[in-house]
Amino acid sequence: MHRASLVLFLLCTLTLNGCWSGITKEIAATVLSLRGQVNCSPKESTDFRAVDSKSKIGSGVTVRTSIDAQCDLSLVPGALARLSGDSELKIEELRITKDGDETGDAMRERVARIELTRGGMIVLFEGFGRFTIKTRNATLNVLPSCVFRLDVDQSRTRVTCIRGKLYLSPQEQEPVAISGGQFRELPSGSVRDCDFDRSAPRSYGRDEQVLERLCVRRILRALARDRRCHLLAHKVVSSARATL
Repeated sequence: MHRASLVLFLLCTLTLNGCWSGITKEIAATVLSLRGQVNCSPKESTDFRAVDSKSKIGSGVTVRTSIDAQCDLSLVPGALARLSGDSELKIEELRITKDGDETGDAMRERVARIELTRGGMIVLFEGFGRFTIKTRNATLNVLPSCVFRLDVDQSRTRVTCIRGKLYLSPQEQEPVAISGGQFRELPSGSVRDCDFDRSAPRSYGRDEQVLERLCVRRILRALARDRRCHLLAHKVVSSARATL
């Protein structure tokens, strides 16, 4: 009888573990560094207040930067973003699923959904998870190990992939893959290769790409100096040296 009870207990335990989906919770983005005037407003509010290192940038919060400002955010573990000056970013959803209070390999899922209304940002995404960015005329689905820049204004959306791969879905169109060394500009334009050759004749597009590459170098170095994300940034810097 005792042996039968023990077997039944073990079977129930294995069944519960197999069906266990972890604990899901919403989180807030962490402010890593600030420069200039950066403000945010809570969900469904127009009251903008100054952002500091203790600000809670969670679902529904809108972040705005002044012309000469800059804001580095850790959205979810492995997803880092540098918001440029004169930009507006809205947090749609940030959540993680993990086994109890465990960290590292015990994390089952990471979800980040944001919207860049205007301006620009450089994004670094490592690890795993679902990372989606909306703009006025497209949606980006970011794959792991990706570094890219996104720029949005009233007339265009421009995506430049520095490393890795992402999918760009223009409104009512099929997704298009953009890999490292490629860019696309909407509403018109196909996927094209970036030209980083400084010795070539000057043009707005080429100079912009060179600038983007230099900006990525700076953000990786800055993040490497931040103890809260030192290991991640060190790994990315090491793996990106060949392309940057």
